[in-house]
Amino acid sequence: MLDHVSIFSQSGTVLWSRSLCQLRGNPVDELVKTVLLEERTGRKELNYDAYQMRWTLENKLNLVLVVVYQKVLQLLYVDELLERLKQEVVASFIDEIRARAPIAFDDAFDRILRDVETSYMKGKHMNTTTTSTRALPTSKKNGAARADASSDPADKEKDDSEGVTSSADELDRLKHDMARLGSSKSTKTMRTGPRPSKFKKNADKPADDKNKGTKKPALSYTIKDKISAKDMAKLDQSKPVTADDEQAMLDTKRRENIGADTMSDDENESESEQSGTDGSSGWSFGQTRLGDFLQKVSGNKMLTRDDLAPVMDQFRQTLIAKNVATEVAEELCESVMTTMIGKRLESFTRIQTVVQKALETALLRILTPKKSTDVLREVLAAREAGRCYSIVFVGVNGVGKSTSLSKVCYYLKSRGVKVMIAACDTFRSGAVEQLNQHCKVLDVPLFERGYAKDPAAVARDAVAYGNDNGFDCVLIDTAGRMQNNEPLMRALAKLVSVNNPDLVLFVGEALVGNDGIDQLSLFDRALVDYSDRQDPRRVDGIVITKFDTIDDKVGAAVSMVYKTGQPIMFVGTGQKYTNLTKLNIKTVMRSLLS
Repeated sequence: MLDHVSIFSQSGTVLWSRSLCQLRGNPVDELVKTVLLEERTGRKELNYDAYQMRWTLENKLNLVLVVVYQKVLQLLYVDELLERLKQEVVASFIDEIRARAPIAFDDAFDRILRDVETSYMKGKHMNTTTTSTRALPTSKKNGAARADASSDPADKEKDDSEGVTSSADELDRLKHDMARLGSSKSTKTMRTGPRPSKFKKNADKPADDKNKGTKKPALSYTIKDKISAKDMAKLDQSKPVTADDEQAMLDTKRRENIGADTMSDDENESESEQSGTDGSSGWSFGQTRLGDFLQKVSGNKMLTRDDLAPVMDQFRQTLIAKNVATEVAEELCESVMTTMIGKRLESFTRIQTVVQKALETALLRILTPKKSTDVLREVLAAREAGRCYSIVFVGVNGVGKSTSLSKVCYYLKSRGVKVMIAACDTFRSGAVEQLNQHCKVLDVPLFERGYAKDPAAVARDAVAYGNDNGFDCVLIDTAGRMQNNEPLMRALAKLVSVNNPDLVLFVGEALVGNDGIDQLSLFDRALVDYSDRQDPRRVDGIVITKFDTIDDKVGAAVSMVYKTGQPIMFVGTGQKYTNLTKLNIKTVMRSLLS
């Protein structure tokens, strides 16, 4: 019934494995990528294609034991099998495990699997026998009825008379009980009349004297009897705007919206700058509320769930208070607890130290991108290949997609990239005009076909125009839509499926909590469900807006990355075009644990 069993270390060394049949794909690799590397070990199972996987951890030796079987099978003995395998491996191959050497586990595995399956079948047989035994009283009653039918009539008459007597006695007893029950109910008095009002005292109180005699002062409006020519000139907006006036307005907008460029092309520069200020700030984990709580717990023993439960509960509450989604906070705490159970503390080592490292490692592993977030490098690589790089911005209404698009446009244009913007929001009134204003200020062309057009066709024409006219990058703006609006989500999936852009960015607010992961998950799922491609596209990255308005409640970043596994490409920190930065992981970690 099993398809594959594997035993490997958390560092990646495979100690033993056996495939009982040919596997389709690599389910164990999927487990490593989506569970072990993403701090989701608190989950009990994982579905991959037609397979289901269950696993267990031996934290003392950093071992992982995985069982793969068909998803349609309900194997109730898998947990017992994993526990038996773990006990046997630890008891018999401790030296090989520490040396990370292969183990000869075939015979022991066959024996344990046979014992577990035999025990399971016996238990299943006993349950079947118990179920059949419960049906025996009914059979006995039927047999007794048949025996009564075939008995002597004289005996039957005698039994009937005895039955009548017993029935009469039973009837008298029931009447007596009913009479006693009725008398006890009659002793209870029933309240009649209206219920006394509990607001009567308040109603009798006189009105507050302070409210007497106070009236709101009347508003006075000054109306001019005569309007001068100067006033008429201020109100007159019908006069034509000259080219000089329009250029002056654009210069004013550029001065207001374009400041000093704070974006760094070096992904590690912001991290090093922050690490340099950490020492001077004097911040440490022990100075936080969570660190103060952990300092009270210390000892030298093997950690158990009871030891870690209060610590993890405090950590969970801290995460939720910092705007991390409740579901994500619970899964993360359970994952950290699972990786720490069974580890032994060294002498004179506090639990605070161990938990601190586990929490920081988990957050660092979650927030660290698994792929490159350097969009500029990918755009330049596409230019070298002679094609136009395309980026699609998606998200719900009002999160700042057009503003984020214009910031990315300025970021690329200021680094020598020839950029064009495509107006594919053909639904919202004023969307094309809004992008047109951004394009005038940024001095980039706008590709638009007006309103009530197919967004997928507009995007296709824009990409073709960009390739034909030597543009390096096309930024595609889409209409905002709610994640549960099926017709609009189908239209978005069509746009992505038809054009197959190089990058699909989800734009989300930093203010959201539980709604953020719901929006992102349903957008990602819709691109898969409504696509007509064999390999459907998904969300490739995240842009978080309004990051300057949340103070230390940075949990939305953790929630979105944890739920999808996709990196945060950009962070919006203001209204100007230059207010776009890369995510600083150390800043987020410090805000979460403070």
